[in-house]
Amino acid sequence: MAVTTSIRMPDEVHEQYETLARAAGRTRNELMVEALHEAAEHRLREIAMIQEGLEQSRAGLGVPIKDVVARFKAEGMLPADFILETLRAYDHTAAD
Repeated sequence: MAVTTSIRMPDEVHEQYETLARAAGRTRNELMVEALHEAAEHRLREIAMIQEGLEQSRAGLGVPIKDVVARFKAEGMLPADFILETLRAYDHTAAD
């Protein structure tokens, strides 16, 4: 089942979707639904990982920051070239 809704968007975004639709031979609606679906899935994965981390923390199961960063990179939540050293000050499990 599908529902109808409306959103306000900047002219620039509307024009981008017009261009994409013409180039891809698809409708703006198809492209917007796809983008919204992907964004929602990404956010839901982020929330699940944060909740998992909170539960582990509350249970006293600390995870080294390098492991967290590696998982976030693997999930596409951090860029592949993210430099862990920028977080060293926050890693209480790392050896100095």
